Amino acid sequence: MYKKIFAIVAFFSLCTMNAQEMTFSQKVGKLMELVTAENVDNNQVREILKTLAIAPKEMKEGAMDYSIYDDFEGDTLYYIPYKTADEPRYSVEKLKQGDKLFYTLQFLISSEYTKDPLGKVTYKDKDYLYNTTIEDLMPYCTTPMSYKNGKGNNPESPLLSCVYTNPNSKRKLMYWVVCENKIGDKEKNRVKEIKIQSQELWR
Repeated sequence: MYKKIFAIVAFFSLCTMNAQEMTFSQKVGKLMELVTAENVDNNQVREILKTLAIAPKEMKEGAMDYSIYDDFEGDTLYYIPYKTADEPRYSVEKLKQGDKLFYTLQFLISSEYTKDPLGKVTYKDKDYLYNTTIEDLMPYCTTPMSYKNGKGNNPESPLLSCVYTNPNSKRKLMYWVVCENKIGDKEKNRVKEIKIQSQELWR
């Protein structure tokens, strides 16, 4: 019995260490992969979310006794508490439909950066936990959304809007990134919001 407990503790410790070594954008990508797995391991999702709290804040979680989505049952809310509107934070809703899990994830951040002519990135705050660029987040755009006036990855738009598809399970997410400048800006930008949602919740 003790061996089993030790193995479980060791596994979660390893998951936490691996998560701490990833960049913010890599953690976003890993979360997208995890929440679209055929059988979601919510413990791994929680471990990554716990590494995304700016000290001294910690991730909070609470039971959800509501759902704004028809036919989906609220389960758990993971979030970072805040007092002012401009504080960086995230909120993640875990919902259920039978035995299957579905998620919405929202990150409100302020990752501001400039680029030199060679493309080298300099962040306004090099120690900011949520540092990322639109280029870092672009690879998770499996399929740009289509609109009458263009595509969801239009370089002249400040909004990236896409569908992410898990290559193994084929489950999908709606994926949006909001920037201050157009996403094709080669000199500077600020990533302000990332929103991710199980495709089934978007219908």
